Amino acid sequence: MKISGNGTISAGEYNDHISVSGSGRLAGNVRCVGLHCSGSLGAAGYVKCAEGIRVSGSCHVQGAVEAKEIHISGSFHAGDDLCVTDGAHVSGSMTCGGKVRCGILACSGGVTVQGDVEAEDVRVSGKLDCGGLLNAERIDLSSHGHVGSIGGSEIRIHDEEWKKKTRVNRMPLLSSLVGVGRGHMTVDELIEGDVIALEFVTVPKVVGRVVAIGEGCEIGLVQYSETIEIHPKAKVGKQEKI
Repeated sequence: MKISGNGTISAGEYNDHISVSGSGRLAGNVRCVGLHCSGSLGAAGYVKCAEGIRVSGSCHVQGAVEAKEIHISGSFHAGDDLCVTDGAHVSGSMTCGGKVRCGILACSGGVTVQGDVEAEDVRVSGKLDCGGLLNAERIDLSSHGHVGSIGGSEIRIHDEEWKKKTRVNRMPLLSSLVGVGRGHMTVDELIEGDVIALEFVTVPKVVGRVVAIGEGCEIGLVQYSETIEIHPKAKVGKQEKI
């Protein structure tokens, strides 16, 4: 089904792809094979796709969204939860009024989530705002933004721009754990994981097995069970071996 001018698609189940290159509207809850929007689309209900969603224009869904994968190079909004079986790839702007569940969240644009984010792998080099818990096996943020709490096995939040400007090498442990990035991240409550490497992060508490705290960090308490490294210019209120 195609909308290339102005058009409306009624609520229902469609054994087809929906393609919008003009200005379109989904009048209610819609199930379809896939959705491609290069124009402007508004959906009054939920959208559930057996395959993928691609947005290079503007797409605003009032309800929940489910798809196998999603690629956003334009602007996308889900009013409720977003569930993606495989990967969510964002080089544009994505906002979600509920939770996000996906296999991979890869973002070089901007992501705003009101609730939690649950994934296997999170890689963000743009802006990330998450009102709840960001939870994944592997988290790599070279971004700026604001998160409620962070939990995972491997957590890296880093800023390579500082290294380029100062021409000063990182500490050995931090250098081995982090890559290229830029930004400052604020976390409201806690960062907890197995291996943790942080630069330019503000958070009340960090708990991990191997912990490296780089320049620009402001942390109230760091608890570690094996190894810790703290940059002289990092601000850490207290450290405890547990």
